[in-house]
Amino acid sequence: MKDQDIVGLYFERNQDAIKHSQAQYGGYCMSISMNILHSHPDAEECVNDTWLSAWQAMPPKKPSVLKTFFGKITRNLSIDRYRSLHASKRNIDLEVAMDELGDAIPMPDDTSEDLLCQLIEHYLGGVSDTDRRLFLGRYWYGHSVAMLAAHYGINPNTVSQRLYQTRQKLKAFLTERGYSV
Repeated sequence: MKDQDIVGLYFERNQDAIKHSQAQYGGYCMSISMNILHSHPDAEECVNDTWLSAWQAMPPKKPSVLKTFFGKITRNLSIDRYRSLHASKRNIDLEVAMDELGDAIPMPDDTSEDLLCQLIEHYLGGVSDTDRRLFLGRYWYGHSVAMLAAHYGINPNTVSQRLYQTRQKLKAFLTERGYSV
């Protein structure tokens, strides 16, 4: 089923929208959540909460790319779950990744979130394929530096350095456009 058809089901308040969303994007959302939570029951709950959040968001929101829309919801729910589960154990890899990114990207208010996302997408479109994959692997999918290094056959120090440089250039790019941390 096409994205626009699934969105149409949400707008019609047809519960088949959730069934089709799960069938088409459930595995994708589960992999995002598992990378963050490393717990199947918690990840499963976050994915189920994704469909509820999507149901509540549509309408009025009308996402053009459902994969990204569902991925963003799943990621945010999983990070929230992770933080609540690990509130007393702060120095974990995901916390470190979010802290790294927080130094480069300001927290937007609801009105500027879409513009900030577009600017980040634009910036990432201009970096090398490897840097884009490292950035998304680390900050979207929650992979560790060691995992990225092994996957790409790069020294972990090189991965860390490339991520740092990408974040610094992103920060400068956003600052030039009126966003600052």
